[in-house]
Order: sequence, then structure tokens, then C-alpha cells
Amino acid sequence: MSKKGGSRHIKGLVTPRYMDVGKKQYAYTIKPAPGRHSGDKSIALSLLLRKLGLAQTAREARIAISSGSAKVNGKIVRDIRFPIGINDIVEVEKAGKSVAIGIDNVAHMAVRDVSKSDRLSQLFKVVGKHTAKGGLSLLRLHDGRLIKASKDARVNDSVSLSEGEVDRVFKMAGGSKCLVVSGVHVGTSGSIVSITPGTMHVGAKALVKVKENEQFETLVKNIMVTG
Repeated sequence: MSKKGGSRHIKGLVTPRYMDVGKKQYAYTIKPAPGRHSGDKSIALSLLLRKLGLAQTAREARIAISSGSAKVNGKIVRDIRFPIGINDIVEVEKAGKSVAIGIDNVAHMAVRDVSKSDRLSQLFKVVGKHTAKGGLSLLRLHDGRLIKASKDARVNDSVSLSEGEVDRVFKMAGGSKCLVVSGVHVGTSGSIVSITPGTMHVGAKALVKVKENEQFETLVKNIMVTG
């Protein structure tokens, strides 16, 4: 009999670095559902709760999620495989826990506690811009959502949202703050010095300054504007 649908688990030996799971700790690990974040930059909600110490077993995590205890970006989520990625904010009200998801300098998922004011500065990278039927312009954000486009926003810029619409645009340009989310310098924060346009063979590059005498060059697609 043939398989119906993809696997819900992934072998421990081949888990993406971002999930930060010991290669030999588990034979299998729950696999995040496809759709929002890329597979190599996301983690299933149930596994996140276990890593945060809010559930001791997969069963406890499943019960907590199915009861509506977990919110992602302000909305209740009941899918144990719901993919969580960079700049998502996860709240578990019963535990009084709110965290923002990031990435560290070894490409593992990073977590930091957040307050209510921090949630207002949540940013999303624009990874695509499309024209839909009827001439409506849409932005595709790094978390997979499509929203109505802002005239000022371009691919690689970052945006903040208010009630699902663009509230402010942060440009991919010299002087902007940024976070490296891929590549050799992953997890490094700095400011953009300049942007070098790409060619048909090589993508656009950014010169990033970390300290007064420390800077490096990386592809624009590897960074996210943070302010």
C-alpha cells in the first residue's frame, strides 16, 4: 500500500541545526508542518514547549496545545506541528510565559523573554512582492503570510504590522540595523554600511559593520533589517 501524505516525524540524525536537538538523543523528532517558515528554520510548537520546560512529554505538550493554552503572534494555535520560526512570539498564558524566537551564532533557535511592549516591535522580512487578480499588490513575508502591499515596501525590506496591515517600513539600506539569519556570520547583529547590486550570477551583497574596526560582507538574502 502506498503512503498517504508526508511523514510527521524526522529522524534525529538528520534534524536541521536550527531545531537544536541532539542527533542521538531521540531516534525520531516531531517535524514542523510545511507552509509558514522554511523547514531548516522552524520548529514544531509541541517541541518548543518541551524545550521551554512547559511540558515534560509529547503528550503533555499535545494536551496543552489542544486546550488552547498556546498563542503564536497573538492567535490561539491548536496544531502540535505548527511551525515556529524567527521573530515569532509565543505565549502560554497559563504558565505566564511569553518568548520571542530568534537565531544564535551557531544557527540554533534562540529564545528570549518578552514584555507587552516588545510585541509591538515585531518585524517581518519581505521575501516577495506580487500582483494578484484585479491589480492588487501583495507582499509575501518570511513567515509565509500574504498582506496588502505598501508603496514604500520592497523585497528585502522589513515591515511592522498593525491589525494585519503595514504600519511601518524599515529599508534595506545603508545605516539600517540588521541581523544575519544565514551564512557564516549567522546570529550576528550590526548595521548596514552599503549595498552592492547583484548580477545575473551573484546576488546583491551587503557590507555589515559590527564594531568600529570589524565588518564583513554577506549576501543581502542572508540578513534581516531590524531597525
